[in-house]
Amino acid sequence: QALLTDFVIQFFSEQPRRERAVFGLLTGKQTISILYAALIHQQLQWLHLYPSLSKEAFSAAITTLKVQRVLRETETGLILTEKGQHLKQAAVTQLPLPTHYQPWMNLPVFAPRFFLGVQVLSEASYANRAYQPISVNWATQQVVKQWYQQVDHRAAVTTLSSLFQGLPTELADTLAANMIGHDYAGQLMPATLQAHFERLDALAALVQQLANTRSMWTALWGGPRDFVSRPAQQTLAQARAGMALPTIAHRSHRKQSTINEHLLLAAIMGETLPIEHLVPLKIHRALDRVTQIYDHQALLAAIPGSTFFQIRLFQILSFQGRWPRVTT
Repeated sequence: QALLTDFVIQFFSEQPRRERAVFGLLTGKQTISILYAALIHQQLQWLHLYPSLSKEAFSAAITTLKVQRVLRETETGLILTEKGQHLKQAAVTQLPLPTHYQPWMNLPVFAPRFFLGVQVLSEASYANRAYQPISVNWATQQVVKQWYQQVDHRAAVTTLSSLFQGLPTELADTLAANMIGHDYAGQLMPATLQAHFERLDALAALVQQLANTRSMWTALWGGPRDFVSRPAQQTLAQARAGMALPTIAHRSHRKQSTINEHLLLAAIMGETLPIEHLVPLKIHRALDRVTQIYDHQALLAAIPGSTFFQIRLFQILSFQGRWPRVTT
C-alpha cells in the first residue's frame, strides 16, 4: 500500500485533478474527457500505464493520501498540499516511473508474447515438449505458435542476444531475471510494484529497439498501437475530404456527438484536422483573439454562435501549439 501511494501521488500537483480521470488514464479508458484532462496536465504519455490497477486499490490509496493530508479536495478536483509536495519529491525517488514507456508500445500485449516466445525457444533448443507454458491465454499462444513456425530459431536467439547488448545493463538484467526457460526459472510475476515498473521499463526499452530496427522479434511484438480507432480514422478521412459533419453522421449511422468525439480524439492524438472546414471563419478569427484558453464555458459565452466542439478543438490545438491562425 505504501508503494501504491508513492505511485498515485505522482499524478497530482497544485493544479486540481479529478481522481476518476487519473484512474481512467492509468487503466487505459479512452473517453475524450479523460484524454483531454491528461493532455492539459501533461500526462498523456502515461495512458494505459497500469491496466491491472483495481478501482478498490486506487481508491484506498486516494483515501490514505487524504487522511494523511497529502491531498486536499477542491470544487474542481484534488490538489497536493504543501506536505504533499514534499512527499511527492520523495515518492519520485522511491518509486520512479518507467522512463522508456510510451502508450503506443502496447506492452500489455507484447509482454506475455515475448516471455512465452523466449520460453518456447529455450525448451525447443533442448527438444523438450513436456513443459507448462507461462501464458495460458489462447490468443497469446496462437500468436507465438505462428511466429515460432515462421522464424529461424537459431537466428531468433542470436538476434535477441544482439538486442540485449543494445540495452543498458540494468535493464537487460531485469529482463533476464523475468525470463523462464529450460532449467531456468526466473520471476514469473514481479513481486513488488517497484519490480513491476522496472520490468515495464526494460520491456519498453526493448520495444524502442524493435521499433527502430526491424527484426523477427518485431513480428512477435506486432507493431505500435494506434489510439485513433478505425471509425475515428474513417470520420477523419471524410472530414478531410470536405464532407459536412451532419452528412458523415448520417452516412455512418452515428450521432453527431459521436462524430465530434472521433475528431477530438484524432486531434488529441496529434492528427491534422481541416480546421477551415470545421470552424467558420468568423468564429476562427474570434478564437485567434482569445488569451485565456482553459475555461470552455467562458469561451462559449464570449464567442456567439460557437459550439462546444469548436471550442474544445481550439483548446486542444492551442495547448499543443498547433492552432492555425487566420492569415488573411
